[in-house]
Amino acid sequence: MLDKICIIGPSIHMGGMQRAVVTLANSWANDGKKVDLILLFKLHHFFELNPSIKLAEPPEISNSYSKIRRLLFLIKYIKTRVKASQCASVLVFGRYYSALAVFALRNSNVKVIISDRASPLYRDNLFAHLITKFVFYFYKPDGVIAQTKIAAAFQQKFYGASVPIEVIPNALRPVRLYPEIKREKIILAVGRLGDALKGFDRLIDAFSRMKTSEWVLAIAGGDENGQYLKDQAKRLGILSRIQFLGQVKNIDLVYARAGIFVIPSRSEGFPNALCEAMAAGLPCISFDFVAGPADLIQNGLNGILVKDGDIDGLALSIENLINHPQLRSDIGNQAMKIRDHLHSDKIISSITNFILHV
Repeated sequence: MLDKICIIGPSIHMGGMQRAVVTLANSWANDGKKVDLILLFKLHHFFELNPSIKLAEPPEISNSYSKIRRLLFLIKYIKTRVKASQCASVLVFGRYYSALAVFALRNSNVKVIISDRASPLYRDNLFAHLITKFVFYFYKPDGVIAQTKIAAAFQQKFYGASVPIEVIPNALRPVRLYPEIKREKIILAVGRLGDALKGFDRLIDAFSRMKTSEWVLAIAGGDENGQYLKDQAKRLGILSRIQFLGQVKNIDLVYARAGIFVIPSRSEGFPNALCEAMAAGLPCISFDFVAGPADLIQNGLNGILVKDGDIDGLALSIENLINHPQLRSDIGNQAMKIRDHLHSDKIISSITNFILHV
């Protein structure tokens, strides 16, 4: 029986990993379990937590701290907070943060499970890479949760054959439906604008090649370092037809208004926005990138998969949905079945069983 769990994550600021941390913590708390949430950085709270969750945040670290001093600070902080929580098991989000936790708890009886969310194509900076390689060479986690089959194969090589690895996708947070809202001629994409892996430049390129002029493109997400996308749209003569929505608090309302959802990423650890859009009943189009879409989309049934990097193919797939309203409706209705597939109860049960049996 797992009555109490300690979760370690970076923050509950905006981001895919942060949303996954909050969804999991809230789901466990809603199920009546005691949850200690240890955050490693004190940032603005974008997501809301169940009030029963015991939250720990570190004091702000001075900008004058060197990388080594920050590292030592976090290791000591993790050790102190986990000891105070008196949890027998810790679930850590992120490979680098997991390395710090594994090292901090190396001489304890605490079981450390990693939720490794990195895309197989993602590469840490040199400092983080050296730290993770060093720690995991000498110390192994008790288990690793991968989000996709492709990621699991990569992680098995990284952590070693002796480490138990289980494929468990993200729990889907409750996505609110707005049946009273009529869908508009909006092509929607969601994610951090400053992250090149999100591939918004590819979507803008595809949008510029489409013949239709009635639909607009809306991109929701923090617009830090996103000026290059606006510059691209201006060069292509389509800036007036693109809406940069910035950070959106109620993204479900945006899902309800949109007519088509596109995820043009080059790579993802797990495509949370795709899952949410499907749960909202949107017909979704995705490049078949590494990793995630092929685990979620049955091409032509509950979504559309396009060969990765095929810009013309993406443009044609979007136009095909625009020109066939019934197809949009049929795919959207099938997509909503993901609400059952990724229901938090099912995912929480799988994670709990894994933690108990590794």
